[in-house]
Amino acid sequence: MLKKLLKALVNKAAQAFGYELVAVSRNGFLINYRGIRKLLYFKRMLEHVKNIKGDIVECGVASGGSFVYLSILAKEENQGRKLWGFDSFEGLPEISAEDKDSGINPKKGDMRASVAEVNKLLARSRIGEDFIESNISFVKGFFNESLKKYKAGPIAMLHIDVDIYDSYVTVLNELFPKVAVGGIVLFDEYMNSVENVNWPGAKKAIDKYFANTPFSVCRDELWGKFYLIKTEPFPKMINLQNK
Repeated sequence: MLKKLLKALVNKAAQAFGYELVAVSRNGFLINYRGIRKLLYFKRMLEHVKNIKGDIVECGVASGGSFVYLSILAKEENQGRKLWGFDSFEGLPEISAEDKDSGINPKKGDMRASVAEVNKLLARSRIGEDFIESNISFVKGFFNESLKKYKAGPIAMLHIDVDIYDSYVTVLNELFPKVAVGGIVLFDEYMNSVENVNWPGAKKAIDKYFANTPFSVCRDELWGKFYLIKTEPFPKMINLQNK
């Protein structure tokens, strides 16, 4: 009874924003209160790049929650954007010394998910097989190898949700130069208290990479996550070493 009531309330809230509760995932509702807030956050971020041509790239797909929201918004935007999802789908790589003071003691293999899980969630979203086949690509592998396979056009939105220092370093080294001027980079882990405790290496990598550059990290006040807009070309980026 309580579950039915909760589902009805969540569905009503979703409909208020023009969305429909369509499925239940293994971790709960596909769209719940937190999910709606996250979806609206991505919508605000996509507004920043509505006039910027380029793909949407997510590094750190995991089980696909964020990727599905980005896919829904890209379809609604109807600009023909391609979506790329990069993940090892084998969990985290080796943990470096920069992450050793984490409050959750992450280990190699943690955060494991599969492409099949993501595809199942996409199917449940009812986004449509045609859109999935023509606009969505997944690249499996650790970032030091897989990101070199990105040969597409400029990136309008880069969502980085990779948790640890070495992964942030690799993603920024490989993909930030490919972000279009006016494009946006979203950081899932940065300065919120939980992220700082759980993933301290993320902030270290971000701060080090953008030190002495013209770019500033901003905070979305409604969701609390951080992002950066590439306001100008900057060809002489520092290439951080993974150490």
